[in-house]
Amino acid sequence: MNRNTWMPIMIFMTRYFNNPKQCRTFSVLSSISKIILPALFLITAIFVSSCEENPTSIGSDLLPGEDFVNIKSNDTIGIGIYNQYVDSVKTNSNTYSYLGNLYDPYFGTTTSDFVGQLRLTRKWPGGGPFTIDSIKLFFTITGVKGTLDSTIHRIKISEIGEMLSSSATYYSNRDPNAITDLGTFDLPVIAKDTVQNIEISIPPSFGEYLMRDTIKLTQEDEANDFRSFFRGIYVTFVDADPIKPFILGLTFSSGAFYIRVYYHNNNTSDLTYDFVINLNSVRYNRYSHNFATAKPETRIKHINDGVEDTLSFLQSFNGVFPKIKIPGLNSYKSMQRISVNKAKLTISAYLDNDIYTATTVPSQIYMGYIATDSIRYILPDYQISSSFFDGTFNSTKNIYTFNIASFVQLFLEGKIPKPEIEMFFPDGEYKNVILKSNNSSAPVEFEFTYTEF
Repeated sequence: MNRNTWMPIMIFMTRYFNNPKQCRTFSVLSSISKIILPALFLITAIFVSSCEENPTSIGSDLLPGEDFVNIKSNDTIGIGIYNQYVDSVKTNSNTYSYLGNLYDPYFGTTTSDFVGQLRLTRKWPGGGPFTIDSIKLFFTITGVKGTLDSTIHRIKISEIGEMLSSSATYYSNRDPNAITDLGTFDLPVIAKDTVQNIEISIPPSFGEYLMRDTIKLTQEDEANDFRSFFRGIYVTFVDADPIKPFILGLTFSSGAFYIRVYYHNNNTSDLTYDFVINLNSVRYNRYSHNFATAKPETRIKHINDGVEDTLSFLQSFNGVFPKIKIPGLNSYKSMQRISVNKAKLTISAYLDNDIYTATTVPSQIYMGYIATDSIRYILPDYQISSSFFDGTFNSTKNIYTFNIASFVQLFLEGKIPKPEIEMFFPDGEYKNVILKSNNSSAPVEFEFTYTEF
């Protein structure tokens, strides 16, 4: 290396040796980095972005179209609600029977009574001639609805002329075919909403009539035993006052309705013999609804006429009920692959702050559909989970909500014939409810979300 080259290098090195306060190398590199590094980063980013494919579409050209899903929702599907009434419903051997009448200024008058087959608890024991000392009727009530005051309520018991069969179907409007009046009896004072055992004294002549042929006091051959000899009783209210409604709920479990005959013979005193209506007895409930007795200003205007009223009515004891039609669902049946994510109905209750308030309406409403066999089945959503189906009253918002996704899915799959739902109450409900519907101030809401794939 010649001197002209070497000397400048030495001067440069010795000038900054052991001088930490002055470092030209750092200064120079720092200046360079401020310019070069951002430029390099920008160039690299441009290069990478030009080579990288959108991660959400990688391989999309290799997958078939049916592997993609499309979630959609619709809250504008039209809902039509119509007031329906069927005066003839099957009431064979229900767990409960009802006795009395109810009145509602919107719904009118409801009356209920029942027909039942008396059975024997044992064959007649014999023992020769006997004398009846007394007779009592015992039955258990699960509750009472109506006016509770000093009014004396009476029941009437009649013999029926029709032999009841366990294989037959009996409807709520059936003629009981009463042939013999066996007596009218006063009810004791009954407290509200309590389970009580009722005891009524009956004249001895009642028992003498039942036991007039002791050979028939056997139950071994239905065609030729006591059930054909004495075919059953029809129990109803008499002197029912529509202004003072009063209705009892009765149960027949464990022999909770029976007539006990107290008698003695020449050898033994204090004997008893029972005739009972139990769960094995053929029986049916009768219901009658007179809408014309409602007040003119609140009376139901449209029943079974196909008119979409602003109010819909749901009545206890198989009275008037709303039928919900969702015809817009028919257009979705053409889709080959569809999965229902959500199908929710929201219906507002009508409250007049007098008869119908947030504390007097029923706590829950049920829904069913008519299958191809013409039988009404409860919605599959309730069968899957009653808590999911809901149907309970929200007292804060004054609404009922119903999740019906399974019902809609089965309809779209062709397993349910029509997109129509019927509201109903379970056996034992005595309250009525009025709902806002169609073009009311708070129409029904239907939220529908589905996945198409």
